[in-house]
Amino acid sequence: NRAGVNHKGRCPFHNEKTPSFVVSPDRGTYHCFGCGVGGDIFSFVQEMEGVDFKGALKILAEKAGVEIVYEKKGERDATDRLFAANEEAARFFEKNLTEEHPARAYLTKRGLTDETIKSFRLGWVSEEWRTLTTHLRDKKFTDKEIEAAGLAKRTEKGLYDRFRSRIMFPLSDPAGRIVGFSARIFAEKGEVPADAPKYLNSPETPLYNKSRLLYGYDRAKHNIRKLNFSVLVEGQMDLISVHQAGWGNAVAVSGTALTHQHLTLLM
Repeated sequence: NRAGVNHKGRCPFHNEKTPSFVVSPDRGTYHCFGCGVGGDIFSFVQEMEGVDFKGALKILAEKAGVEIVYEKKGERDATDRLFAANEEAARFFEKNLTEEHPARAYLTKRGLTDETIKSFRLGWVSEEWRTLTTHLRDKKFTDKEIEAAGLAKRTEKGLYDRFRSRIMFPLSDPAGRIVGFSARIFAEKGEVPADAPKYLNSPETPLYNKSRLLYGYDRAKHNIRKLNFSVLVEGQMDLISVHQAGWGNAVAVSGTALTHQHLTLLM
């Protein structure tokens, strides 16, 4: 509520009954006299959304309708390169999932529409050992970057793809940037190794922490705020089906039990 030239309300960073959170429109800052937190719009979005500064910048630019243009044309930093590698991998997987592919028929049989498959950027990767690695090398990504992004494993014989013979589900951070993948086994010819796990997730990387990430949160967060509750499910297919059915406030845990960090993000 307005309080003179400022706005005052209950703090979103700690539980309180008496409002002590003050926003100054003139200064473009906030401060809580209860828990001591404070900052500007960028630090606020970083804390609320669980993203870094560039993630906050991306969210705010989209909200304001501003296109981000980078003036420095030099090498992007290491983190940007990992985001770019994951984005390129997602495009590669998407391209593989053609309308005639058996994996697409499987997803359609599970009730997913073409629009939903496209919206969630689902894909597929073959059983070949180095198709993605070769593609990323052609796109000028180094072996070190490919491995650091969790897209390949290193052996004495060099790199090989972490994901093979699988339907690919991109995992995004709160800003919508792809940070990793969850992959369901699906051999093109129906030949699945007996020891292959049904689902395989990206390993922990500088971008991906499974204890902090909720699948679908990037697209559900606004609906959660609007409806003031969330629907929590387990697994990618459940999440996508629930969203397709109209419940856009659903999120899913992926490859881990529900954690304190997950709950904090939802709160």
